[in-house]
Amino acid sequence: MNTIDWMSLDGDPNNPEARLAASYKLKEIRQIHTNTDLIGFVLSQVAGKRVLDIGFACHTMKYADHSKWRHALISKVAEYTLGIDILAPMTQELTSRGYNVRCVDATSEEDLGERFDLVFIGDVLMHVENPSALLRFARRHCSPGGRILISTPNPFSRKFIRQFMREGVMVVCLDHVAWITPTHVMELARRTKLNLLAYHLIKPIPPLSDV
Repeated sequence: MNTIDWMSLDGDPNNPEARLAASYKLKEIRQIHTNTDLIGFVLSQVAGKRVLDIGFACHTMKYADHSKWRHALISKVAEYTLGIDILAPMTQELTSRGYNVRCVDATSEEDLGERFDLVFIGDVLMHVENPSALLRFARRHCSPGGRILISTPNPFSRKFIRQFMREGVMVVCLDHVAWITPTHVMELARRTKLNLLAYHLIKPIPPLSDV
């Protein structure tokens, strides 16, 4: 298991031995991508698979009308895609456009009656009051051997540090209720009996200019 069972030591989450083990494990499973962006990486993971896309709506219809709307791109390369979200009006509108989507609370105990090779939770974990319930929902809908892919903003990104230095305050999406760090995901995985296989840092580096 790529989670650290610090409870098996002395029950202290600040135990130095456990913290050191977590540091080693996170370095071991870290993967850094400089030759792709987030959507490129996501599409490489979902291609040819049965995919459950949690949080497809991205807040408002203006995102769904964009050429880079993630759910549309996923639907083009996946073998089969079902999208779920809690926004009923958008779900109805996108159903009328031919998308396979449902209005479902992904922190509920509901069972969709389908199983998937990959469950994608795209920038949702920071929005929900109960992230463990969200991960249990995702786990419930995985096929045997299925995987969960989660994307979140990097709380250690230089752009956030620059904003704080420039403005004296850091304002992110007003619907966020938490930052998600690698150690947070490791602990969420432990609590929900998931195996954290890897965490990815995706920061494309532009090619050098010829000029």
